[in-house]
Order: sequence, then C-alpha cells, then structure tokens
Amino acid sequence: MKNSRVLIIDDDAHLRGSLSEVLDLEGFECFEAGNAKKGIEMAKKNNPDVVIMDIQLPDSSGFQICRELREYSKEFVLIMMTGRFLSSEEKTQGFNLGADEYLTKPFDIQGLSIRIRQLLTRKNK
Repeated sequence: MKNSRVLIIDDDAHLRGSLSEVLDLEGFECFEAGNAKKGIEMAKKNNPDVVIMDIQLPDSSGFQICRELREYSKEFVLIMMTGRFLSSEEKTQGFNLGADEYLTKPFDIQGLSIRIRQLLTRKNK
C-alpha cells in the first residue's frame, strides 16, 4: 500500500512542523500550508488523501476550506482542528460541510495517526 498523503493547513508553523514530523515517522507523506489560500491550492495540486486544517486561519476559516475542498472532491478525508471549545451548532456545521472528524488541541499525535488510518480504511472499503 502506498504512503498516504497528508496536507496540514495551520498558521502555527511549530504545530505544522511537529505534526508533519510525527506523521512522517508514522509513514505518511506530509505537505504543509500556512494559510487557507495556499492550502486549497496545494490540495488541488497534490491531491492528498487527508487534509488536516485549523478552523481559525488568518485568511479564512476551516469551514470555508471544507466547503471549497468538498466541492472540488469527495475523496479527501477532512479533519478539522480547533484550539477552543466548539458548540454543537459549529460541529454540526462542519459535518454538514463535509468534515470527517474534529480534534481539539492539544491532542495526542499518535492517536491522530491511528484515527487517520481508521478513516482511510473506512473510505477505501
């Protein structure tokens, strides 16, 4: 099985780097984007299996990215990250836009790796 490709969209360069480093060690091929515009461009160019995006970005929101990527492709596994508590309305909005999973920071990166594999396995059945 080929390495799954993961795109990480977050304006926190340290978090992006840490995620990328650990997921790399777990066998994923990672790409990084520091804002929504670059993230959407990279997703369309590199066609990743998984997109992990922060909900709050300087130039857009994870909800907007989710909407745009879902219009482009139904194939991506979309995981939204947030550093704050989300209301059930916000979570519902994200799921309605096509998000597959939510993560609240800080989270366990090894746990994330396992969750990504589960979502990919389910998608590829």
